[in-house]
Amino acid sequence: MPRIHFPVFTDRSPISSKAGLEQVDIDGLEERMEPELAEQLYELERCIECGCCVAACGTAQMREDFVGAVGLNQIARFRLDPRDERSDAEFYQLVGDESGVFGCMTLLGCEDMCPKDLPLATQIAFLRRRMVAASFA
Repeated sequence: MPRIHFPVFTDRSPISSKAGLEQVDIDGLEERMEPELAEQLYELERCIECGCCVAACGTAQMREDFVGAVGLNQIARFRLDPRDERSDAEFYQLVGDESGVFGCMTLLGCEDMCPKDLPLATQIAFLRRRMVAASFA
């Protein structure tokens, strides 16, 4: 449940633009994928973008530029998807800084407050590992 002092937001454009959603080709044919991978993607797509995770996030309360678990969850979903042709270096350009995965203090408020019980901390850790690998490449 969002905290009272946290304003309800309806404009998701900062999250969408950071995730690169404007560049998705919706006319392309989908490729077949393994059921296990499809299940992982579905798990991340269950996010209803309610903002409870952002409301519970200590980092988001201290730093306006922090993407938050909603945006990082979307990035993790795109990173797992084999249809997304972006490289780790391109994802690093999106969220490989203090306003992205390295800004998270891992307080787990996002995961505690998520009404869909998404594994948000796991996805942030996944992205951190990928971003560290991309920074050394």
